[in-house]
Amino acid sequence: MNFVCDRVAVTDAVGIVQKAVASRSTLPVLEGILIKASEGRVVLTGNDLEIGIECVIAADVSAPGKVVVNSNLFGTAVRKMTGDTITVKMLPNNAVSIKCGNSEIKLNGINAEEFPEIPKFETEFDIVLSQREFKSLIRHTIFAVGTNEAKLILTGCLLEASGNNVNMVAVDGFRLALKKVVTEESSVSGYFGDVSLVIPAKTLRELNNIIVDRDDKIIIKCSQKNVRFEFDNVVFTSRLLEGDFIEYKKIIPTEFKTKITADLKSLIEAVDRASIIITNEINKSPLIMKISGGEIRILCETGAGAVDEVVPVEMTGADIEIGFNNKYLLEALKAAEGDRVNLDFIGPINPCLITPYEGDDFKFIVLPVRLRTDVSMDV
Repeated sequence: MNFVCDRVAVTDAVGIVQKAVASRSTLPVLEGILIKASEGRVVLTGNDLEIGIECVIAADVSAPGKVVVNSNLFGTAVRKMTGDTITVKMLPNNAVSIKCGNSEIKLNGINAEEFPEIPKFETEFDIVLSQREFKSLIRHTIFAVGTNEAKLILTGCLLEASGNNVNMVAVDGFRLALKKVVTEESSVSGYFGDVSLVIPAKTLRELNNIIVDRDDKIIIKCSQKNVRFEFDNVVFTSRLLEGDFIEYKKIIPTEFKTKITADLKSLIEAVDRASIIITNEINKSPLIMKISGGEIRILCETGAGAVDEVVPVEMTGADIEIGFNNKYLLEALKAAEGDRVNLDFIGPINPCLITPYEGDDFKFIVLPVRLRTDVSMDV
């Protein structure tokens, strides 16, 4: 193997595939990057057996071949070199020479045959949308993903597609997040009907760090057990979570006794200030909202001090006093968009629904906290 390519392009590609490299493993090959050179291009691959990422870069290849090198060592070596191009050459016994300008670094490698293959699969359908839209779906829902491994299906986000509509949903038992986007063209190809899949949170977080906020397309190719994301020069493969996601539509309330509209920025800032004194993660004091007379009075008292703040609102319906976990409420408000936001209430022990002042592109549900015990969704 022998090739010459742009040093910055290699550095960027390594940064992408490293997201699929195991940081610590009993198998040294999983801590490596597979480098495969063929005519006119080089493919770098990381695979931790949960996700696999391939990144293609252009190269002048004089001798094809493949080898595995330690991800951290190779990435650091390329990044710290200073020339515009690098030459990578395979030496005897799987060693690799990296030359750039007057510098040469040699690394010991591993036989490429030991590197695990990323699953190849026939796709049943494709979902097509822009990277900007997909990034928005993730940002508005990932905060509500569950962490309880006993309910594994809730440790991922449900992705639904039908016609021009794509939804992403996350539920953790104490809150729900739903984000909708409407695509310019039909979102689903290769299949007639509605489709749904549950994508692990780790996959979505890593994708969110790679994709960019622009209109370039991302193609999501699915089988029953795996999903592949194709965009730019990257192919990102992941397993899917198996099982039935909860019937989340039954959780979303439709009738309310109290409705308010608030300035979103003012409400976020008030809740954020009240959170300063809530420091005990194990036995948190609730953040209390007293809603009456066209205002929310935000109250909290802990061993560290007390907060009392008023936020003016537009209000219809009955007065209400309700408590929340400050973190859950704040994360939902920060995920909201627009200058104003709606908060709808049924009663002090029922979920609060947060929606945009105009439109219906997101819905967040936050369960209240009793004065002495938490309540939980039946999931």
